[in-house]
Amino acid sequence: MSTKSSVLWSKVRHIFRQSRKNQFEEGEGAGDVYIPNPDDYPTFPPLPPRDLFQDRIKQFDKIAARKFGGPQGEYEDKPLYALYRFYEFVALDSVTNYRNCLEAFWRKKNWPVHEIPDPQDPDPERYAFLAGCTYLIVRAFNARVKLGLDRQMPSLLIPEEVEMLRNRPDHLRPYERVPEWAEKVTPLEELLIVPTHEGEVLTGKEDKRADADFLAKGILLWTPHIFFT
Repeated sequence: MSTKSSVLWSKVRHIFRQSRKNQFEEGEGAGDVYIPNPDDYPTFPPLPPRDLFQDRIKQFDKIAARKFGGPQGEYEDKPLYALYRFYEFVALDSVTNYRNCLEAFWRKKNWPVHEIPDPQDPDPERYAFLAGCTYLIVRAFNARVKLGLDRQMPSLLIPEEVEMLRNRPDHLRPYERVPEWAEKVTPLEELLIVPTHEGEVLTGKEDKRADADFLAKGILLWTPHIFFT
């Protein structure tokens, strides 16, 4: 993990651990009350995909400079904020950060994927991209469930519990599913081609490296590395 990615993920992971009303700037004295700066918060909703692609380094640096993961005035994290953060990292092809987003979402036991609210995003390309992101989350989570893991299980398990989960019948395992709104999002008429962080693009819809779920939404995206341990 790069230094920048480590710092960024550390910020994202701790953004909602305390109230922002009394947030202090790092390194300042206890009497120095934090004064909100618009650059410390994400714009909600964030930029559309094509705008993110135009200058990836600049956009990533803006995200890295944020102190919080939700819009100003919000004191609790929400599934939609997490989905939009995930969207940005996938669009920017920031592998370490979108995998970390997946892991953080997995730990939110009260956030079933199918219950992610409909963002009703006014931008068709961003809306389709968000829908594709829910498919990625489901695939990543269900790969873990298939191994016997469970989002509701405690962090530490005794060997007997591990074996019990591993031997649970498949039909009793808590597989995730995509939200209904994501299934209904209309595919884009004009194919949205998503470059990698190095500027590479796939050759076309027939390219075997293309993500099938995104392609179904009219987006040509190199299949992300979504599986985490």
